[in-house]
Amino acid sequence: MKRLLCFALGTALLLPLLSSCGGERWDISKNGDGSLTATITRRDGKRTLVVEGEGEMRDFQDGTTPWYSECGSIEAVRIEAGTGSVGENAFQGISVPYILLPESVVRIGDGAAGTEVKLFAENAAATDLGAVDVYYYSENLPETADVYWQQDKSTGDVTDGLHSATRRYFRYDGTGTPVAWEFYKVLFIGNSFTYRNGISEPSGGVARLFGSIAEALGAVTETYMIAGPGWHLKDHANKDDVCGEQVSLLLEAVDDFDYIVLQEHSTDSIDKNADFLDGIRALQQKIAATQTHAELVLYETWGSPASARARSTTVSAMEAQLRAVYETAAEECGIPLISYVGRAFTELYEAHPDDENYYLWDTDDRHQGYLGAYLSACVHVGTLLELDVRECTYGGEEGAPAESVLYALREEAYSAVFG
Repeated sequence: MKRLLCFALGTALLLPLLSSCGGERWDISKNGDGSLTATITRRDGKRTLVVEGEGEMRDFQDGTTPWYSECGSIEAVRIEAGTGSVGENAFQGISVPYILLPESVVRIGDGAAGTEVKLFAENAAATDLGAVDVYYYSENLPETADVYWQQDKSTGDVTDGLHSATRRYFRYDGTGTPVAWEFYKVLFIGNSFTYRNGISEPSGGVARLFGSIAEALGAVTETYMIAGPGWHLKDHANKDDVCGEQVSLLLEAVDDFDYIVLQEHSTDSIDKNADFLDGIRALQQKIAATQTHAELVLYETWGSPASARARSTTVSAMEAQLRAVYETAAEECGIPLISYVGRAFTELYEAHPDDENYYLWDTDDRHQGYLGAYLSACVHVGTLLELDVRECTYGGEEGAPAESVLYALREEAYSAVFG
């Protein structure tokens, strides 16, 4: 009889009676007219706060929501279509992984949810979603604004027309659950061992391949490069240097890099080791002064047939020496990550010593050819993003070698990173 009365009685008696019919319903409408309500129910085995109706939600002072005393037991929040806005502090105190905002939501008040809660907004056109952690819907990989600045090819500054894409997008997985796209912002600082790809120039070289391989594996990357022929890390740290000026401009304009990859001039990490260490430390200071959370990565360069001949040694022995100085530098400078590109070169070279199909260097026997650039990029993807590059299907530029060769490169990169 109580259940029948709940539906039969008029609106004036509805709100107080609902508490005896399976959960109290609160009027949370902006105008107090009952057009938007909330209740706690059990859905899919979870205690869920459900917001339904039409119109805007009123704002709350922190700790004053009618369900605040029950926040600790709320396991999910469900906002039904028709809800026009989320009020200030509405979901503070509720600890859930995410809250899905239907297309009807066009405004979010300050402090709507805790910083650990991801807010997934289906309405990508909404312009008043001011919360810090709003993720916008994008079923496909979002486009990013990659910038590749090369001293001898680029005109203007690296920051000209700088358009940094939003870091926050989500999609639905196979179960219909919203999940955030993984997003990484990466800067490569180096020279021709970074900007060449063995096929065309300018191309963005290893940096561009890194972004393409990562995105083929489902990670969204915004990739930047500042590089010049023959440049050293010490030059990049000097604001009066032509490349160093660009590094300063970019670091001051963009403060949210996730990784910054440092590549020293081929063998000068050995021959001019003090300068190598000074360059790392100077860049560390510039980066620490401008970036909120960037992690530095040392890019271990490779032994090459030309350089090995000049030193009367072998490719493998030369790379072993390079590896040692990079590991020492990482320890002395407190850098946790080394991208072991040189080691991957050595292992593939030793596995296919006389096979031209696996030759990693360009015609000068020193710089990376396309295979070397592709292998380098794969090692970086595995090191920085911890992705299994063996699953990548991206072959790259026109004129790239057979898939069987690229697959071997991906296998070698995986081994160098995880083996």
